[in-house]
Amino acid sequence: MNNFCKRAYSIIICMLIMVVTLTSFSYANEATKTFKNLDERLAYLKSIIQYIEKNYDGKVTEEELMEGAYKGVFEVLDPHSNYFEKDEYGKFEIDNIGVYGGIGATISVVDGKLTIAGFMENSPAKRAGVKIEDRIESINDEEVSKYKSKNAIDLLLGEPETKVKLGIKRKGQESIRYFYVQREIIKINPVQFKVIDDCIGYIRIAEFNQNASENVKKALDELKSKNIKGIILDLRGNLGGLLQEGVKVADEFIPKGPVVHINYKNKKRETLYARKEKINMPVVVLVNQLTASASEIVSGAIQDTKSGILVGTKTYGKGTVQQTLPITNGGGIKLTIAEYLTPNERSINGIGIDPDVVVKNSSGISKGVIAAFVSMVEDKSFSLGERGLNVYGAQQRLKLLGYEKVEATSILDGVTLNALKDFQKNNGLEENGILDLKTRDQINTKIEQIANGELKDAQLEKGIEILKSY
Repeated sequence: MNNFCKRAYSIIICMLIMVVTLTSFSYANEATKTFKNLDERLAYLKSIIQYIEKNYDGKVTEEELMEGAYKGVFEVLDPHSNYFEKDEYGKFEIDNIGVYGGIGATISVVDGKLTIAGFMENSPAKRAGVKIEDRIESINDEEVSKYKSKNAIDLLLGEPETKVKLGIKRKGQESIRYFYVQREIIKINPVQFKVIDDCIGYIRIAEFNQNASENVKKALDELKSKNIKGIILDLRGNLGGLLQEGVKVADEFIPKGPVVHINYKNKKRETLYARKEKINMPVVVLVNQLTASASEIVSGAIQDTKSGILVGTKTYGKGTVQQTLPITNGGGIKLTIAEYLTPNERSINGIGIDPDVVVKNSSGISKGVIAAFVSMVEDKSFSLGERGLNVYGAQQRLKLLGYEKVEATSILDGVTLNALKDFQKNNGLEENGILDLKTRDQINTKIEQIANGELKDAQLEKGIEILKSY
């Protein structure tokens, strides 16, 4: 929730719980008010908004007040139910659907500059001559320094077959070079695969967007053609995504039968099934504390059907199902509508899944996990109670830096504040519990230092050892 909406929402809540004595207020002269139905509650809310508009000593519009109220409704629900403004919903849709119009490059913030960090498959930016480590100085002749990082990155998105002009400063060159990149439909492929140790197929799924199952099938087909002896499925750091994609991926690894049971509020149960024959080779699944949601559906199905061995640490424990709907103002809502159970009817919500073989990495961090972290690109500070992508990304990183009580919720809560204070104290920063830019950058630096110095992935090595024993 941005500061303004949060302030507006706070005003509404405070006014609701206070005994108001001003005569201009609809129910001001009543010490308490019992509402009979929703219509009376809405009428009361309307009177509060009208009072604020008339008397509030500040700039606020009715639309801004209502946005704050909409968000406030979802604040009292579980952490996985959200209200999205228009821009937020667009980003959420890209993340889940995995399709957008863009230049096919991943962007990082390095020393405060937008920097090309990598390319997606068949990237139009790469074909145009852009290179990794190029720094973006301007977009369509607009200097990116005048924008917040997130807003500047948004300028790269647009309708397919439209062009974007990039002003690029390349390492070792003083002058700015210009590249015209035609935007294309970009499908985000969350799957990476390779052959390791000569005979083991390794598949990593970063998230379950709508391209996940298609690319897992392609990976399996290619790996099987190389005469591998077993599969390692790496779900570490995968926070989930689309339930149906999780079911389709599980269908590749388990025998015909239930994948997941879904219990809805009205007691109705729906069971989703695997329809194929399972893969005919041993499977190891790597999991950790950031294996969540759809990843746990896959992990739980493989474990319950004894189709593979889970290696790593206990999973996150998100056993609920959300429904996402667009709304008329261009935004959207995401609402928890059900709980899911594993094939053996195990509830894992708030509990997680215990691996069959517990292995902790020596550093606690694998490079695959880091690659799945949310980028912290917002150029602002966050204080107690504020929400943002930077907060979510910081929570992911702090958890793997040893602050085990921190949960990735995107809200800077008391636990996160204390973890930030401790981190700041140990790293020579001002100990204030605020996620400012210096703290953000130092968290990123710490993660990079540990990742670059990591010589051993004990969980992966254990998986290889198990598969070689067959």
